Amino acid sequence: MALAHELIPLIYAVAAVTAAALGVVVWGHREKTGAVPLVVAVVGAAIWAGSLFARSAVDHVSLSVFFLRFLYVGVGASVLGSFLFVLAYTGREHLLTRRTIALLSIEPVLLAAFAFANPGDLFFESISRDPTVVGGIGFQWGPAFDVHLVYSYCLSLAGTILILEFLHNSRSLYRGQAAMLVGASASPLLTNVVYTLDVLGSIAIDTTPIGFILAGALYSVAIVRYRLVDIAPIARDRVLDTVTDGVFVVDTENRLIDVNPAGRALLEEFDESPIGTDLDSLFADRPELRDEFRGLRDRPVETERELALRDGHFHVRTTPIEDGRDRHVGWLFVVRDITERKRREAELQRQNERLERFADLVSHDLRNPLNVADGYLDLARETEDEEYLDEIERSHERMEAIIDDVLALAREGADVTDPERVDLAVVAERAWVSVDTGDATLTIEESTTVLADRRRLLRLLENLFRNAIDHGRPADGSADPEDSSDPTEPSLTVSVGAVGTNPVRGFFVADDGRGLSDDRDRVFEEGYTTDPEGTGLGLSIVEEIATAHGWAIEAVESADGGARFEFRGVEIDDRDAAVPTAD
Repeated sequence: MALAHELIPLIYAVAAVTAAALGVVVWGHREKTGAVPLVVAVVGAAIWAGSLFARSAVDHVSLSVFFLRFLYVGVGASVLGSFLFVLAYTGREHLLTRRTIALLSIEPVLLAAFAFANPGDLFFESISRDPTVVGGIGFQWGPAFDVHLVYSYCLSLAGTILILEFLHNSRSLYRGQAAMLVGASASPLLTNVVYTLDVLGSIAIDTTPIGFILAGALYSVAIVRYRLVDIAPIARDRVLDTVTDGVFVVDTENRLIDVNPAGRALLEEFDESPIGTDLDSLFADRPELRDEFRGLRDRPVETERELALRDGHFHVRTTPIEDGRDRHVGWLFVVRDITERKRREAELQRQNERLERFADLVSHDLRNPLNVADGYLDLARETEDEEYLDEIERSHERMEAIIDDVLALAREGADVTDPERVDLAVVAERAWVSVDTGDATLTIEESTTVLADRRRLLRLLENLFRNAIDHGRPADGSADPEDSSDPTEPSLTVSVGAVGTNPVRGFFVADDGRGLSDDRDRVFEEGYTTDPEGTGLGLSIVEEIATAHGWAIEAVESADGGARFEFRGVEIDDRDAAVPTAD
């Protein structure tokens, strides 16, 4: 018993020094999230344990009573600081408003006031000299202390539950921290229960400081080993949870040990719960992906690479991870989906190429009619013959046609992003009446409802109909093809209809004319034409509009020996809902 009494002051002293030293360390990181509340908690613990040491070391009743009362300043600060720290650490720092802190500070202030004033013996029912106990005084708590005890236990229990919840939900990187904090927060609580319930009986020792010694040790491990004050786990988690890049942490055994939601989404097709899975086995069915992973993993330095996979394009940055002893412990992979960026780059490249082609077309095709107009203008001035003015007018019309086609080619290249339901027959009939078709006829073999840009589809059909009229005079006609009014020449028939079956659907435009030239593979080339008066841009515009919709186009021979243009990959809408008519 005497030995126990001699050891009690030493235990209190060790607890006080440990808490004070921990407070100094944490104060050095006071700019970190949650550091200030943690300082309040450990300084409160130092006051608590220091007051117990002072009460046990002095041989004066008045001083012993003072330190008995003063220790509750540390009790209130410790309980308050611990709870505020837990709020900050577990991501509830939005609750740390001045109002909240003020409300939570009421109890510690009242605790200190009741401990010193003890109105109506509500906090201490009695305080008397007792040489048999450490400190030389004995006391009995009153009902006010019981209220404080319930309150502080509830607050401490709530903090422990919050950390346990965080431990369950946190990433593996922070679980060491959280485990240390659970132990650190639970130790004073448990040892205080031992003291309050008088479990030790005749050994009159406040075991709470022992809990603070354990808590200080666990806090020290959390700070030194798990970088407690250097890492804001909730802030880091929130960044990882909201960042659009996939973040993966892989250990030296190729196991995935951490992944953020964006990364988990990328792995959904492989495994919905990939944590702990060996990546070689995870990518067993995708050997190209497995080989890329191995190649990145085997490089000892930070690496960046762009990968073109069947699902799209990705930028991958690989960083080796080392521990505090410079030992390699794994890899960090940051994967960014750059499919959209690559699409925009490809579109920009196409636009640049198109601009170059436009410059060539304008400089080449416009120069000829412009030179012709200049020549006739000189002749008109010399001869004053107005017939030359007609030639100049035709040259101007030729230039106007070239400019219209070039502008159309430029405008129709952008991707269609908002298609609507369009009745193919309705749009075809409108396109037909907007083109000078002479005595040619239009036949709708089978209509269908397609998802398309109505205006561009109209332009596409107009160009196909114009191409059929200009280049598709019937093969058995013997008259001059330039004279569409020749009564001996059979009239041209142009057909429009659906083609294919689900899921590959589309439509066609065909005629029964002369058919395609031997260079049918060149019909979509810009500037290619068999008509000396043509611009060679009509079918290029058709192809641009089809590409903008995501359709594939093919020129083949029709059943009647004419030209047939088929469009595949067209989105068909077979619903019976009413389809708006063309404007």
